[in-house]
Parts: sequence; C-alpha cells; structure tokens
Amino acid sequence: MLVKFAVVTGSASKDLGKRIARRLKAPCVEAKTRVFPDGESKITFGRIPKNSIVLVVQSTYPPVDTNLLQVLSIISQVRKVSSKIYAIIPYMGYARQDRQFLSGEVVTMSIVAKMLEVAGAKKVVVVDIHSKTALNHFKISKENISAVPELAKYFKKLKLKNALVVSPDMGGALRAKQFASLLNTDFITLKNLGIERLEKYGSNLPK
Repeated sequence: MLVKFAVVTGSASKDLGKRIARRLKAPCVEAKTRVFPDGESKITFGRIPKNSIVLVVQSTYPPVDTNLLQVLSIISQVRKVSSKIYAIIPYMGYARQDRQFLSGEVVTMSIVAKMLEVAGAKKVVVVDIHSKTALNHFKISKENISAVPELAKYFKKLKLKNALVVSPDMGGALRAKQFASLLNTDFITLKNLGIERLEKYGSNLPK
C-alpha cells in the first residue's frame, strides 16, 4: 500500500517545509499566522488530505514560546483529520532544561514533551538536540538527526587553514569532536562558558 504524506508548514519553517514536500512529492499546506497587538497568534490553514501521514514542520527557534504554541495549535487542528502526525522540529526549545540543576528549578523539557504528546504528535524529529537526555522525556517515538556530516562537507570545500572547532559547553562537546574529526582539526570546549576555564581536549575527550 502506497504511503501518503502531507506537509503542514508553520510560520517559522516555511522554506524547509516546502522543500520536504517537494522531496516527498507531497501536498504542502501553509499555516497562515496572524499576530494580534497583544501578541496572540491566530492560525488558519486549508484542507489536509484524509488518512495521510502529516508532517508538521515548525522550528521553535526564538521567539521560542510563540513558535512552540503555534506548533501545538497546528498539531491539535491536524489531529481532527489524521491520527498519524509527525512533528518535525529542527530546533527544540527548552532542550537545555532537561534536568534539575538547582533546587526549585522546573524541568520545562518534561512539560514540553507532554504538551506535544497531548496535542496529538505520534513522533518527534529534531536536529542535533542540545542534549539527548531531553528526548528521554518523550513517551512517543522520537528521532534526533545530525547535521554534522553535511556541515563538515560544506566547510571542507572552503579549505580552511588552522581551523578550530569550539563547543560553548560540555553538552555540545561530542558534536564538536565529531565535526573536528571530519575536518581533521582540533576542538575545544568552553567549560561552564568561562574563558578562564578553557579546557582543551583535542582527541582525548573522555567518553
């Protein structure tokens, strides 16, 4: 049986959504957003083919809260015509808040995961999430795609000399290590964002 896809693009990821739709040769429905003076978003979009696997494409890149609420609203509406909804969220907001570091801190990533599930998403796809621990909060299917190999291909073409890969914290250290390895160069990690605590690991990063 031929699988039918449909793509719904949010305001934050129109171009990406259209490119995905073209690649899949699937219909693309643009969610149109109107923002009121008080900051509220009103979302409307056209007909979605029934019984399709619907890919809702919307990054939560800043403004995080606005884009997050929009993707939740879109998924909730799509749920009326399809039970198979994949949330394609390249930048997952609140991924840094995946655990409690200090007493009293809210683990917001846990709340975001629950909201996406309740809205109707059956699977969440992200790109290079800040911490894979954040994905543990999802009870639904989830997938983290790495863009590092493609980025490395691009920078290899530039033939940079004495390039240095820098990770702002330990959360991105493994990605920096992979990126540096593909470019055959060194990398450093800024521990706790303190330049004075600069720690150079090179190829000796503890696993």
